Amino acid sequence: MIKSLQSAIEQHLAQALPGVRVGFYPDMESDTLPLPMLALELSEFEPGRDMGADQLALVATIQARLVLDPALAGAEFDAPQMAARVALEVYRAKNFGQPLTPARLRQVGPDGFKPQLEGYLVWLIEWVHEIDVGEPGELIFPFAPTGVGNVSGPGVAEVVGP
Repeated sequence: MIKSLQSAIEQHLAQALPGVRVGFYPDMESDTLPLPMLALELSEFEPGRDMGADQLALVATIQARLVLDPALAGAEFDAPQMAARVALEVYRAKNFGQPLTPARLRQVGPDGFKPQLEGYLVWLIEWVHEIDVGEPGELIFPFAPTGVGNVSGPGVAEVVGP
């Protein structure tokens, strides 16, 4: 459910916003970013409404950061319009074709909370969906155990074998 939601959001917004680089968790440590960019992130889960089923209801918060070059003429005027366009696409997509509640916008506005994006013009579009997780085989860990642990300290057990 979670990966398919991320994929559906990314595909829809990339198609709806030609000329904008759209992706979840892009590498923002580079000296140069492909602009304009819409950096997507599933930022948190909150408990959802428990319907008494075997599935866990979670409210997923999605953040989209529209990143622009502040040196471009008119960027300060274009950013709110472009952010509103992203919000409109989220609103129109409702649930992105996935079995979840329609998108509920939380905020659209300037954002200065990602240190990696300092020096860029950034607007945050944030929305939530309520999802149910827990279908058999859905929540698997994509990493195999290594049997080695390097974390140490008071109250931390050392892993020594698989």
